[in-house]
Amino acid sequence: MIAQSLPPRRGAMTFLQQLLLVLGASLLTTLVFRRLRLPTVVTYIAAGALVGPHFLGWISAPEDFALVAEFGVAFLLFSIGLEFSLERMWALRFAVFGVGSVQVAACALIFGGAIYLWGSSLAAAVILAGALAFSSTALVTRELNELQQFHTRYAQTGLGVLLFQDLAAVVFLVLIPVLGDSSQNSLAVLLSWSLFKGFALFLLLMAAGKWLLPRIYAEVAQAGANEVFVLGTLVIALLAAWLTHGFGLSMALGGFVIGMMLSETPFKHQIIADIRPFRDILLGLFFVAVGMNVELSLLPSHWARLLLFTAVLIAVKALVVAAVARVLGSAQGTDPIRVGLILAQAGEFGLALITLAQFNRIVPPDQGSFVILIIVFSMMLSPLLIRNNGLVARWLARWLDGSGNSSPKAAPVTLHRGSHVVIGGFGRVGETLAQLLEANDIPYVGIDWNIERVGAARSAGRNVVYGDCARLDILSSCHIATARLAILTFRSLDLARVTIAGIRAKGVGTPIIVRCSEHGGVEELISIGADHVVPEMLEASLLIAAQALSLLGIPPGLADRQLHAVREARAPETI
Repeated sequence: MIAQSLPPRRGAMTFLQQLLLVLGASLLTTLVFRRLRLPTVVTYIAAGALVGPHFLGWISAPEDFALVAEFGVAFLLFSIGLEFSLERMWALRFAVFGVGSVQVAACALIFGGAIYLWGSSLAAAVILAGALAFSSTALVTRELNELQQFHTRYAQTGLGVLLFQDLAAVVFLVLIPVLGDSSQNSLAVLLSWSLFKGFALFLLLMAAGKWLLPRIYAEVAQAGANEVFVLGTLVIALLAAWLTHGFGLSMALGGFVIGMMLSETPFKHQIIADIRPFRDILLGLFFVAVGMNVELSLLPSHWARLLLFTAVLIAVKALVVAAVARVLGSAQGTDPIRVGLILAQAGEFGLALITLAQFNRIVPPDQGSFVILIIVFSMMLSPLLIRNNGLVARWLARWLDGSGNSSPKAAPVTLHRGSHVVIGGFGRVGETLAQLLEANDIPYVGIDWNIERVGAARSAGRNVVYGDCARLDILSSCHIATARLAILTFRSLDLARVTIAGIRAKGVGTPIIVRCSEHGGVEELISIGADHVVPEMLEASLLIAAQALSLLGIPPGLADRQLHAVREARAPETI
């Protein structure tokens, strides 16, 4: 009855229909593009371009989504602030303030000068240069995490640079409203006033984060209702965004500062978990709005120029980052080149800057669309570069013939013919074994199927060859028959069974220690020729159990007897 008595609101229904179209297109493109392993950002931009005014025309007024887009950027900066750690920044301070600052300044000057000569206004050149100078934090961290290279030297240097970029992004957020205000004659006065307001606002939010917010969250947590906690987080984030907007600054600036303040509280991890769904949806809608503003007519007429400029962007950023990392000495060997390769793309914050600048009428639509397409193309190519950064870096180092590579040349592999140790699998355990063997002057040869590991090990002077230790011909070429010992790692029990049986069938009597990630089959491997078997999962669990029993106050003698009993029961002939 109530629904029938209310007149239909045509405008609200129209926006609801548009929102439904946007969400449906986003879902469809995400399902399709995920199979191609393209970044999620690209899928949302494609969805926006699909339904936007320059293709299907289902959304004729992208500015209707401007407010939603700004909220998306605010939540993006809020989540970045939550992940921001002063302790981590201090630990990486040389990479952050050394390599990061020089990289951003150098790239901004190069790209800004080129864009200004291209015919852009000074204000547009500043924003577009900043957009191209920043890399994609989300893309780089995701790929490094999948590659399990987060804790390598080059990755830590790259993460330090990304931290500085997050800080520099705050400056550009202050600049956008200033550059967009054409009513003022003196840019210097307006900029000074904005910086003063930003500093005052920072102090205000910092005070609130230190003294007020912990008490608010303590009260919210005592309510014991998860929805109250989520609601409190949303209110605080939006309140900070509204406050900075009221100061004439970007809403995203408030999100970043309040997120940074909350990162120092014990509620940080719960806030991150609660805010992620809202952030992802709003951020997705923001990138859809980015796609709506892309003039697809540029593709057929300027595709060659777009590809050329994308290649130039990747090459220039990789070269600048690698040169800075090497000159400042924060990375050695091929690491400077690898840092340059993983940071060679432009990123999601560049897209945010350009879109906000278009909303403030700083960047013309055609120039913004052109640079957005370059950024998108660089992000599409970036996963390929990141996943193969080791190979590409070594190829470039060889091509430069040492002129750009400070790493020592890999020593030639020595295939010892006797009294040596064969190490099959040269991960962390294999490298540790090699160090101990070197310390005792015992010759060895390592085997690994991961070309990046082999390259890194040989660059460090290790005696390692590429190959699969489950293949008998590889083991024969490493003279396993005359070795003092073989320590072989297998991915599965089946491989271990076949390989050990094949070795013994050839009459090889070399003692063999088998490492296998799977548990079980120990007695069978012993029966077919293995001298010792180490089931990694069992030994890892026993090590954890030993630490746990010690912390729980169990007497060491009793704990040792219990662990020995478990080891005997589970794997009676292991070491």
